[in-house]
Amino acid sequence: MENLPAEPLAEEPRFFDTYSLVYAFILVFLVPGVAALSTLPFRVYTLPYVALATVPFVCGLVAMLFTDSTDSLRKRAIRSAVLVPLIVVTGVTVLFTGSLSALVVTPLLSDLDFAATTPFAVTGFALLALPLVFALAKRLFACLTWQSAVQALALFVALAIVGVVLYLMMSGEGVLKATARKDVVIYITGALTWYLPSFGIAAGAWRRVGLV
Repeated sequence: MENLPAEPLAEEPRFFDTYSLVYAFILVFLVPGVAALSTLPFRVYTLPYVALATVPFVCGLVAMLFTDSTDSLRKRAIRSAVLVPLIVVTGVTVLFTGSLSALVVTPLLSDLDFAATTPFAVTGFALLALPLVFALAKRLFACLTWQSAVQALALFVALAIVGVVLYLMMSGEGVLKATARKDVVIYITGALTWYLPSFGIAAGAWRRVGLV
């Protein structure tokens, strides 16, 4: 009996590509979430307030997992059910581990040091978002499918949001704070600095493992 060639194994998603998609999709859901959050009383941790702050992360992860393969809908649903909790737990772990490493420099992050620290903060934001540029270019220079078109749109919107935040930061002391309520500004800058990169790192690692 003639031996049939073995079916090639599907390549698992690249780490930084997954990182970029998670960063982009969560940010796309996060902005309308915090816009709605800003209509609620300041820092009243009711169920709607907490939901608007947390649900965008789950929505972003599900959107990434449903667009990063051409598997059946059932398989993608199973993958989401398994990986979303794992990514959330791992992402929070990365978040707290990373934030502990920044305790050394937190005394320098005051309004009095704005002129000195802002260029470093802007550079940090830009570097954390840089993988999105390569992920977007990869899709624009390839044959678009509906999945890659949705991904490209999310990546473009996310980069535009990052660009606006960086512009406001460089516009002068207090400009970014004047654009929105304090909790919204803290949430968005915290997302760009810690939340999105942490969840992107966790998702990138789990997708490379190829668990499901």
